[in-house]
Amino acid sequence: MVKFWNRSTTPARPWTERTFWVLDLELSSLDARTGHVLSAGWVCIEHGQVRLAEAGHCLFRQSAMMGDDVSASAHLHHITDQQREQGVDLGDWLTERLARHADDLWVCHHAPLDIAFLKEQCRRFAIDWPEPKVLDTLRFEKKRLPREIPGSYRDLNLNACRRRYGLPTYRAHHAFSDALATAELCLAQVRSRLGPDPTDVDLIKAYR
Repeated sequence: MVKFWNRSTTPARPWTERTFWVLDLELSSLDARTGHVLSAGWVCIEHGQVRLAEAGHCLFRQSAMMGDDVSASAHLHHITDQQREQGVDLGDWLTERLARHADDLWVCHHAPLDIAFLKEQCRRFAIDWPEPKVLDTLRFEKKRLPREIPGSYRDLNLNACRRRYGLPTYRAHHAFSDALATAELCLAQVRSRLGPDPTDVDLIKAYR
């Protein structure tokens, strides 16, 4: 079993001194108990800027834990079973990435879904969950919608949120482009809504 060291509480720091791991998963369904993680895309934010040198994307190889095929969702994610045969092992990827980013701030758009899948996969692979601090760009936006906007999926999907900050539309349902789009959205939210010099603690409170 992979173990993570417990981390003590540290004083607040300027948010630009923290590393943010921005992650997107492509999934076969919305149920972490029965669905499968098809691919992952990620970028890092360091010193308040997206660092593409730390970016990555991978497909996950099929296994007994992951189900037999992706036919039901292939049309949405453009991922085929043949492509997954060349993919990486999900357990190995989780072990390496969670250890590397355990102390970072994690960023997702609709974090409860991605986190539920990550936790379930950690349970299956006997990997300790690192208990990261997670910033959810969807939740941040939902709390700040004008009253006249109902807050439906149409108002809160990634591209809809980006448009409110003047950001361009990206192709949806590709893990890397969604991770990059989420990173840009997070930076726009912080810079336009949280004042000139927020701390990492300010961000964690604002994204609850």
